[in-house]
Amino acid sequence: MKFFLRESKVEKYGREHLLKVSECYLKLEELMEAFYQGNFKRVSELTKEIAITEHEADEIRREMEIEFYEGAFLPFDREDRIMLVESIDKVADVIESTAFTVSLGQVSLPPEFRDDFRRMMETIKGTMEALIDCVELLEKDLGEAMKKAHEIERLEDRADIIEREIIKRLYSAYRENQIGVVKFLDLKEIIRKLANIADRAEDASDRALIMAAKRRG
Repeated sequence: MKFFLRESKVEKYGREHLLKVSECYLKLEELMEAFYQGNFKRVSELTKEIAITEHEADEIRREMEIEFYEGAFLPFDREDRIMLVESIDKVADVIESTAFTVSLGQVSLPPEFRDDFRRMMETIKGTMEALIDCVELLEKDLGEAMKKAHEIERLEDRADIIEREIIKRLYSAYRENQIGVVKFLDLKEIIRKLANIADRAEDASDRALIMAAKRRG
């Protein structure tokens, strides 16, 4: 009985952890809108909120690791679950890092780049939604979980394409003296970190895909 209670507790922690990571992303969406408007007071506030939420996610992850150490789940499943939660936690880490980069640089985004950045954010939103679905489906429908993992792969490819397009445009704007070197470097770093969120989401989905394949046998 104690074994199953421990597993139930870990599953509860897993849902809470996933929710916290999702909250980090939703706060980043709001932060980026403030960034587009040049509202760096709000950007700073949201950066602090993201840091707090990311710390809360870390605390939940640590509680899960204690339960794993004390014997929750069988050994063959335990390792995959630990690696999955660590992969998901890295998504929150990158979100926090992105927020700090936007907040510290405080560079204004040229209006002609807003649609491109919003397009990137829409793609990342898709990867985050698919990741949440994928992890939840691991306990319900392995076939659908695998489909969601493949969807994340396609979205991550799209994010890579958008990243390259934006960086190409930034180089062009810099060469034509439309933006200075500081703004060029800061905006390039921001877009790379945004794309990295999709990369980390794909890493987590890869782990979920392995788990689904193992469980199907």
